[in-house]
Parts: sequence; C-alpha cells; structure tokens
Amino acid sequence: MSDLGFIQVRPILESLAYIQERGASVARFGDGEVELMTGSSIPYQDYDPALAQALLEILETPSREDFLVCLPDVFQDLERYNSNARLFWQQHFARYQAFYQAHCRSPWYGSTFISRPYIDLVDKGQAAASFQALKALWQGRDVLLVEGETSRSGVGNDLFAGVGSLERLVCPSRNAFAHYEAIREAVHSRAGDRLILVMLGPTAKVLVRDLHAAGYQALDLGHIDSEYEWFQMGATHKVKLEHKHTAEFNYDEGLQLAADLDYERQVVARIGLEEEEVTFEEKGNSDLISIVVPVYNVSSYLRRCLDSILKQTYGQFEVILVNDGSTDGSGAICQDYAAKDGRIRLVHQENQGPSAARNLGLQLAQGEYVTFVDADDFLEATYLEVLYRGLVENDADISICNFTSFNEERQSFLFSITQEMFFEQTYSVQEWLQKESSGANNFHLVFTFSPMKLFKRSLWEGIAYPLGRLREDDATIYKLYLKAKRIHFSNQPLYYYSQSPAGLSRNQMQTDTASMIAIAEERLALLVALGYDVTEHVESYYKRLEKCQADALQTGQIELYQQISSKLDLLRHHRKED
Repeated sequence: MSDLGFIQVRPILESLAYIQERGASVARFGDGEVELMTGSSIPYQDYDPALAQALLEILETPSREDFLVCLPDVFQDLERYNSNARLFWQQHFARYQAFYQAHCRSPWYGSTFISRPYIDLVDKGQAAASFQALKALWQGRDVLLVEGETSRSGVGNDLFAGVGSLERLVCPSRNAFAHYEAIREAVHSRAGDRLILVMLGPTAKVLVRDLHAAGYQALDLGHIDSEYEWFQMGATHKVKLEHKHTAEFNYDEGLQLAADLDYERQVVARIGLEEEEVTFEEKGNSDLISIVVPVYNVSSYLRRCLDSILKQTYGQFEVILVNDGSTDGSGAICQDYAAKDGRIRLVHQENQGPSAARNLGLQLAQGEYVTFVDADDFLEATYLEVLYRGLVENDADISICNFTSFNEERQSFLFSITQEMFFEQTYSVQEWLQKESSGANNFHLVFTFSPMKLFKRSLWEGIAYPLGRLREDDATIYKLYLKAKRIHFSNQPLYYYSQSPAGLSRNQMQTDTASMIAIAEERLALLVALGYDVTEHVESYYKRLEKCQADALQTGQIELYQQISSKLDLLRHHRKED
C-alpha cells in the first residue's frame, strides 16, 4: 500500500462539491475495470479488447474542469473501512500494484465511492450528508437513467424523488458493451437537456466519455441504489435485495422483479433485450436432485434453512429430512414443513450423529443427483440451478460452489466473494486434488466440506460416512473425487455457512488429532496405489503432522506427541535421495 501512497483521491463530499459547482461529468473506476484492463473477464462483462483499451484511455486522462476521473479512496488510511473491505483491497493491491504504478499518474482523482458512501465504512456518520449531496445533483432536473435490466435504481425508495422528470433506458445487465452503439444512439435520441445517470458497469465509463464529448453531462453512478437501500435500513452488512440487483451479490438469477407501474411508465426503450433466456427446465433439463438435510437441535435456524431450500429456482428436487433424535422442537418443525410441501420426506431416528443421518438420507435418495445441506446453514436461491448447470454443461461428475461464513452472534458475513472474483473451471481429478492445500478462494475448506457440492448419486455406491467419529467429511469426500472423471468449480458464494457458539469447538477437534493423521495417511496410501502424483500431498501431510504435534502437546496427549515427533524426524532427516 505504501508504494501506492502517491495516488491522491479527493474525499466523497469534496468530489461531489466539485461535480455540483462545475457541472462535471464523472467516470468511476473500480477493481472490475482493472481486471478488464488487464485481460480478464468479470461476471457482468466478458473481456473485450476494444472496451479494455477505451477504459485505459479514460483512466490515463487527468481530471479537468468539467470531467472527473475517479478511483477508490483506498490508497491511504485503509483503517477507515471494515475488515472485509480492508482484506479485499489488500489482496487486490498485492495483485495489481504494478498496474496502478504504471497507469495512475494523474495529479489527483475524484472518489469512486461517491456512489458507495455507506456500507464499507466503519464510521457511517457522514453517509446522510453524502446522500443529500448526491440528491442535490439531480434536484429539480429532468433525468435520463441508463441502467441494466435488473438494476431498477430508485424503485421502492425515494432516491430520485426530487427530480423534475425521470425516463429510463433499460439495457442488458450482462455484456452491455456488445450493444454499445445501439445504447449510445438511444441515449442521443432521448437526452435533450437532461442530466444522464448511467448504472451500466464498465460500459458506463465509455458512454460517459462519449456523451461528455457530445456536450452532455453524464454521471457514472453504479451501485448507488444498493448503498441507499442499505443506508435506509441501517444495515451493518450487505443485505440481498429480493426485487432487484444487489451490489456484490453477483448473480441475478432468482430475482422476483415485482410489477411496478411507475417504473414501467418511465421506461422509454429497451436495448438488446429482445431475446428471452430459456431456463434449464424449459429446455427439458429436469433431473431430480435429492437434498439430504441432517437435523439435530437446530430449532433456531431450521426454518431459515428450509425456506431457502424451498425458494430454489431449480424446482425438480426432493428434500430428505433426517431428524436425528432432536430434543429442542426441531422434529416438530420438520413435521410442519413436511405436511405443507410434498417434496419433503421426513424420517426420525434415535440420535446417532451426522454420519448416520447422512447415510440414511443417501439410502432414501431417489434423485439422479444428491447434495447435502446442514440444517443451521442456508442457500442462495440459485444454489441448485448453478450447480446443476455446471455439472451438466461441463459433463462433470461433481459440481462445486463457494461459500460465505455468517456469524450468528454479530448477524454479519465474515467475508464476501465479489463479482470481480468470479471464475469457473472444470478440473481433472489430479488438478482438483492439488487444490486441497490452496488457501486461495477457500479451496482448502471447500475441498473437504460435504455441502456446496452436487454429486452424481452413482458415485456414492460403496461409500458411506464413518460412524462415531469427528472429521467425517475429511474421511469421506476425497473418495468421491477419486471416483469422478471431471469436477467443475464455480467461484460463487451460493452457500451460507453458519458460525455460532453451538458449533464444534476447537478443543473438540484438538482431541481428535489421531483421526486427522490417520485420514491423511489413508488418503496418501490410496493416491499412491491409484497412481496419482502425490508430491503436494506429501508436503500437506508434513504440515498436518506439524499442526497435530502442537495440538497433541497442548492437550496432553504425550504418547501421540511422541509418535508424531518420530514421523516428523523421518520426514526431516531420512527422505529417500533422488
């Protein structure tokens, strides 16, 4: 960060005052534009050389009296932002520092955060003044709003209550640049003397530049609507909006776009939206998916979990609830839901633990595919659809997504995966096995967990979870990988993992150190026997031994500590010479 301290960004209110006083146009740059300029695609815009070049030209243009070029105000005093934002920008600069050093040489910049003045800031006290200054930009003016199909900026709130009049041009939410000429012509035909507000991702920067050159005032204000919604509700974390696009929630599948007569009256043209997408189920892809949910004493969270399952955009599923002897009323909640929805099948058993519950669920499953959901966790509405799409379209045997941790005490997400971090890839088994030790994109956690995955059910033939032990995921899931041919991964946070005081404690896991070692050794033996390259797995095993050695000493397991120390001595001093 210190190497980028030369980049000077004016604060939000100062940037807004500059726009107001000079009638300036605005182009805002964020991390997504940087990824495009360096050759990568992002979820809402595929890489396009012409777009990348245009963005670079704008970025390298110094701000002038009537045109403000903006960057995120994160090059000094990063402690102003919450921990999630700080971590994101630290990781971003670690990757793109050289780009900023080469291309951001202007004397100063406006703040990209003029339209993001709330959610990431620790001190939110200035947000009201920022939104007031924003609204003053269009107070009493006739406005032409250019936005994506799912943006619906100002719908359901008073963001634009002070305008003289409002018209909307609705464009594709994804790959808008493919329709750039048509969008630009439509704006010219409707602009007149209107103030033009653009919420259209990277395409907005190019459109603002060209409109400014033609004599219009145009403001690039992406994400302003989500920020304003969060501000109005007093949110402390990024809350997904059900009726329109939400910043950082990446993918718009499953939105319930409510009918709004005022919105429809404001729409004067739709560009590039002639072709309607056909859903998987409309194409005839409607294989049954079995969702296995073990339930034990989760009455506080169970309804949230089941509601998220029943809201899935992919409708061909059955839910197998295995009530594992709950004593807190969870069984009654299960019965209530099973009575209301025929897709839910409920079985009760004496308490035997999650392995036995999952094994019973697998025995009862009738679907072509199977996924697991823990009863205190919850899902994005597109969880099944995205996993199914990834599996079918890539001829994979297992489809995997990412997750976000949700802290129940603080009612906040511990980290976020933004649209700029999106990628998807299909791996061979060897390639996927090498991801286990990678901390990037949560691979080391996603690799092991039972949820977040859609399996061909046939892979489970001959495999069951071990009974009466911890780390059942660690002992089981890798065996499914070994039976697969192709594994698809989508870096979308479609699964919400609950973290609560009732969860498995660190002390419990420490006392199960012997299992951690035994699982690693069993896996190594199988990989060698099956002919896989185990170079990285040997190193991972070595690190696991070091961790287990410390845990054994900490918990007083001295005999185990001595056994581990002996193995470490062999690895350190007696490896076979090549």
